[in-house]
Amino acid sequence: MGMRIGVLTGGGDAPGLNPAIAGVVERASMYGHKVIGLKRGWEALSIKENKNHIVELGPEIIREYSRLGGSKLLCSRTNPVSEENDRTEMVLKNIKKLKLDALIAIGGDDTLGAGAVLSERGVPIIGIPKTIDRDLAGTEYSLGYDTALNVITDCAERIAQSAESHQTIFFLEVMGRHAGWLALRGGEAAFADVILIPEHAFTIDKLSDVLREQLETSTKIGFDHVYKIIVVAEGAHITGEEEVRKDAKIDDFGHYSLGGVGNYLKGLMEHRFRHTRYSALAYLQRGTPPSQKDRQIGRRFGHNAVEMLNNGDTGYMVAVQRSRLVKVPLAEVKNSPSLVDVDKYYDTDRLNVKIEWTDEAD
Repeated sequence: MGMRIGVLTGGGDAPGLNPAIAGVVERASMYGHKVIGLKRGWEALSIKENKNHIVELGPEIIREYSRLGGSKLLCSRTNPVSEENDRTEMVLKNIKKLKLDALIAIGGDDTLGAGAVLSERGVPIIGIPKTIDRDLAGTEYSLGYDTALNVITDCAERIAQSAESHQTIFFLEVMGRHAGWLALRGGEAAFADVILIPEHAFTIDKLSDVLREQLETSTKIGFDHVYKIIVVAEGAHITGEEEVRKDAKIDDFGHYSLGGVGNYLKGLMEHRFRHTRYSALAYLQRGTPPSQKDRQIGRRFGHNAVEMLNNGDTGYMVAVQRSRLVKVPLAEVKNSPSLVDVDKYYDTDRLNVKIEWTDEAD
């Protein structure tokens, strides 16, 4: 007899969510399982009146999912296990009411962290890693990361043309609250002149010295059009200062909204250099169709999640380790975030990626 599997997407949207949903439905259909879509993440199981949050998913419904960004099941930052408003009892009641045999939660450290807690409380759950920041412990890859890198590289190339035309120092702000993987690898691919990451605080004097030395070197060798591209993660910060916040709002998981550090740095630097500009990619990194890699891995994540349920392996997360799909205990998510190893990957003198020979592909 087939299972009834609930699937949800939580936290921020990311390219690859829909391919993962499609992969779950595709594989589940092979075994005669039914898949129930739970809209708006954990909210669907955390409220009493959730009729509008429930949709049955079949192959005919999810056919086009693989080509779409975002999440057709919608997202929210609802935390069902917060200390202030623990809704575990309601989650258990809804699972029973919907006759769900298991859940597949697709999300980042907040969504899967809540899933790990619910798993410890008896809820059968499989996790699928999603976050463009690629900061989840236990896995070398998470959905959305590759697509976001492609967006950063493409936008940096476009901005460089304008920066060159106006001989400008351009701050390009990308996402990355605690982990600087997007800035580091996106900046590396874009040949950025400076990369600023959350893992290494810097001073304005240091940033000025690095830029001035680069500009002087470019002038000496005869470059007529001198410009600089600085890729800065939203969580990057000056020594002794906190991250730049959009506002004072805090979500269910205790996070402030970050954003504006690029503009803040532009303001500080425009008194030292003649032309400075700023642009934040913000949701452009997330709101875009998934890359080939995110479509493929999303689909495979979905398939493996169903196979793990068939084997009774709940309480685990589908993960990538050494380029292979494996299962790791969902509790490992609690060790997030997975940060950039500054000593290994970052040149603190140049404020950029280390330029050393390596046999690593990532």
